[in-house]
Formats: sequence, structure tokens, C-alpha cells
Amino acid sequence: MDFLKEYWFQIAAGLTAICLLIYNIILSCRLRAYKKMTRLLKGGTLEEHILELEKRFQSQQQTIGHLGDTVAAVQTRISRFPQHWHLVRYNAFEKTGSDLSFSLALLNDKADGFVLTGIFGREDTRIYAKPVLNGKSQYNLSEEENLAIKTAMESK
Repeated sequence: MDFLKEYWFQIAAGLTAICLLIYNIILSCRLRAYKKMTRLLKGGTLEEHILELEKRFQSQQQTIGHLGDTVAAVQTRISRFPQHWHLVRYNAFEKTGSDLSFSLALLNDKADGFVLTGIFGREDTRIYAKPVLNGKSQYNLSEEENLAIKTAMESK
């Protein structure tokens, strides 16, 4: 105890020096990290860089919005093209040949498109195309053509 009473000032000064040393080391590490950050920023104030990042962010948001509009336009255009199809093969004439006749329905999401029918005979083959609107045609459709349209629309 007498030892502490005699050297209390030296002990307090030593502890203070150790605390200051630790504090100095912490500040040095933070300063190094700040210097690295400012080097990465390539000059200018931090506020200028934040404003530049905000401008870039707004530009990217506009680009994303434009891309969204473009994708929607492309999806609208694609929906008009035939995406649903079905092929029905059959024998058009009994006792003649095999299943070489066919009806092919090509339709979009609104059931618009066409039916292509090929009738195979001994002498020749005839091909017919009939437009389809909303799953119906203004021309008479055979059973095979109706089946091709129905099955194509069920494949959604």
C-alpha cells in the first residue's frame, strides 16, 4: 500500500499513456481506412461523389423503366404470333394409303391464326389454308381441323 501512495502519480501517468497509445492506434486504423476510401473515390469531396452516385442511380432507374416498357411492347407483339399448334394426321380416303393427310392449326393466345390442311390422294395432294379468328373460321371446317384447333388451344 505504501508503494501505491508513493508512486500513484507515475502509475496514473503510465495507465494514461497506455490508454492514449491504444486510442492513437484506433485512430490510425480509421485514418488508413478513410485514406483508402478517398483514394478509391479518385478525388473530390464525399458529397460530390454521393451526388454523382445519385445521378447514376436515377439514370439507371430511367433505363430500367424504359426496358420495362420495351419488354411490355415486345410481349404484346409476340402474343400476336402463333404460339399454339397441333398436328392431326389421318387417312382422308378409306381403303387408300395411310395417315398421310394432315391438319395443322397454328394459333396465338387469342385463338387467331390459321389451319393448314393437306389431303393426300393417289393422284395428287391438295393443300388448303383457312383463317381462324377466335377459334372459328368463316369457312367450313372438317372434324380434323376442329380437333386441331381445339387441341392447340388446350395446350396453353
